[in-house]
Amino acid sequence: METRGSVIFSMTETRRLSLDENTDIANRDAEQFDSDESSNSEDVDFNWDEYLEETGSSAAPHTSFKHVEVSLQSSFQPGMKLEVANKHNPETYWVATIITTCGQLLLLRYCGYEDDRRADFWCDVMTADLHPVGWCTQNNKVLMPPNAGGFTEMLNCA
Repeated sequence: METRGSVIFSMTETRRLSLDENTDIANRDAEQFDSDESSNSEDVDFNWDEYLEETGSSAAPHTSFKHVEVSLQSSFQPGMKLEVANKHNPETYWVATIITTCGQLLLLRYCGYEDDRRADFWCDVMTADLHPVGWCTQNNKVLMPPNAGGFTEMLNCA
């Protein structure tokens, strides 16, 4: 029994020693992090050109990132018309003109707003409810202008 007790005691001591060592290491690491807190990351500006020069490295060629360029391209072009879900009534759709593109983002203007930019809105081609003109007719969806009050004026869309 005594041997067994001393073995357990030894294991406990070993375990306690390991915990004490780990605590010391953790405290030492925490002190290093504390000293880093005084440095302000806003003061440091990283400059790729300087880094490449200092390390004797060269930048990866743009051809290595074709997947990025392709993902930023879309078949949508300014002036194209689309049928878009109405923001205030998603069960209905209306025709919108693409004003500009930025990667997978489109700046749209509902037809009938002519040069009035107040109702322009951005949408993401990956998540927006966008369809080619004629889709509503083929799918029995309602085409309704976003501001039904001036319906006849809204139909001035070219």
